[in-house]
Amino acid sequence: MSEASEPGQVMIEIDWSDEPPVVYANGAQILNSQREFALLFTDFVAFAGRGNTPLDGPPKAKLVANLRITPDVFFQLAAAAASNWNKYVERFGDPNGAAPKFKLIGAGGAQLEGLSPDEAQR
Repeated sequence: MSEASEPGQVMIEIDWSDEPPVVYANGAQILNSQREFALLFTDFVAFAGRGNTPLDGPPKAKLVANLRITPDVFFQLAAAAASNWNKYVERFGDPNGAAPKFKLIGAGGAQLEGLSPDEAQR
C-alpha cells in the first residue's frame, strides 16, 4: 500500500521549506485510546545520567518527538511501514537467511507491497 496505490488515494507533495529540526530516536513506544494513537520517539543513552550527572534509579529515555494520529492514519502508517519492510527484505535481505514479511489478513482484495503473488495467496 504505497501512498497512491489504492483507488481514491492521492499522492500529496511534501513542502520541505519549513521542515522542523531533525531529531535522533533509537526507541519508540505506541499508546492508544479509543480515538487516537500516540507515537512516542525516544533517545535512550546507555551511560550514566544526562548532563554528566550520576544516574539515580532506573535508566530513562529522553522524549525527542511525539505524534498524535487518528486510527485510520495509524493503519495507513503501519501498512506503509510494513510494505517498506517487505521491499527492504526483497532488496537487501540475505537470500539464504530468514526473510520475515508482513501480510494483511482479512483485507479483501487489498494487500501490502513487496509480496510475490504466491506470498500474497498464502
